[in-house]
Amino acid sequence: MLRATIGATPVRIICILTFFALTNICLSQVTTFYVHPIQTDPRYEAAQDSHVVFINTATNIHKLFLFLGGSGSEARQYLAIGTFAASLGFDVISLSYPNAIPAAVVGGSPDSLAFDKFTQEVCYGTPLSPFVDVDTLNCIYTRTVNVIRYLDASYPDQNWDQYLVDSSTLDWSKIAVGGHSQGSGHACYFAKFNEVDRVLMFSGPNDYSFYYSSPAHWLKVPGVTALNRHYAYLALLDELVPFDNQLANLEGLGLFPLHDTVSVDLVSPPYNGSHCLYTTQPPGLAITYHNSTIRLSATNFAVWTYMLTSDVSTSVQEDVRSDTYILYPNPTHSMVNIQSESDMLGKRYTVWNAIGQLVLKGRSEESAIICIDLSSCPAGLYLVRIDNKTLSVIKQ
Repeated sequence: MLRATIGATPVRIICILTFFALTNICLSQVTTFYVHPIQTDPRYEAAQDSHVVFINTATNIHKLFLFLGGSGSEARQYLAIGTFAASLGFDVISLSYPNAIPAAVVGGSPDSLAFDKFTQEVCYGTPLSPFVDVDTLNCIYTRTVNVIRYLDASYPDQNWDQYLVDSSTLDWSKIAVGGHSQGSGHACYFAKFNEVDRVLMFSGPNDYSFYYSSPAHWLKVPGVTALNRHYAYLALLDELVPFDNQLANLEGLGLFPLHDTVSVDLVSPPYNGSHCLYTTQPPGLAITYHNSTIRLSATNFAVWTYMLTSDVSTSVQEDVRSDTYILYPNPTHSMVNIQSESDMLGKRYTVWNAIGQLVLKGRSEESAIICIDLSSCPAGLYLVRIDNKTLSVIKQ
């Protein structure tokens, strides 16, 4: 009778009912509050946009969902996805960070590494790009560490310190990093250099070079996080960033055509197991199709659930890593040490900078530890490769 009255399919009816049910769950279980950056470090300017924090008061799965908004956005504009992720048991931070300059301004640069430099500076504060001016204090990484440290000190019973290896190092293994538009590119960039729990990209990544008609260089570089942990959700009718350019970026990343594109409007979860999803749903109050992937809707509730909770433990993309390596201190001003349970004597290592250049190589002369001197290297992010393992370290 209901189907005949409203002309909906049973699946659609279930989605609508689920939408309202989950909305009630979100309102009853999730606490939302704001943290000004200046509360986390007195060096921040008082007028800066606040971070938004979401806590589930009933369920906690001991994972953090770090969300990065799009160009010119404020963290509070992503309340819908933040609240929803928290309803699933995630601790959630919608981060305020310098995003006034869109990544698209880099697209016409003849510098083949322009996007690498832009993203590196926004994410880690390394002074590389002429298009943006972000120091270490204001970069995404430092802001994230500072807000977690503040939350741990202010709410010790909420266990925020589980997301830190030490006072200045994120434990990426417990962090699902996601973002919208420009933020999706930053989320993906962090996954290139750190083994994160998963990556969620909404209406992005958008780092496409119009000068070279090609995805950004960094997208095509092999990364630390396996591809089966990456999810992309695009708007087919995106009026701000052409869908074809976004799809080209996913191809550069290697996610497409490994995963074929699937319309979430036509196929029900689990969407044939695809990690390349798209929608044509109208933007509604989100105003633009570009924002339709992060607006409040029954369709998006189903997609977000799939992206946040799908099993990523097994895949042909996963590396087989027999040894566990511990790298410390990180960040470092000079020396970095690597330890393992196995014998290290004679093991070869290489060190690469963030734009894919080999800067150091060597062989361990001790059985218990590898000591690498980075004192001659400029400040920035580096990858240390040993056996089949890739580790990242920040040189300050």
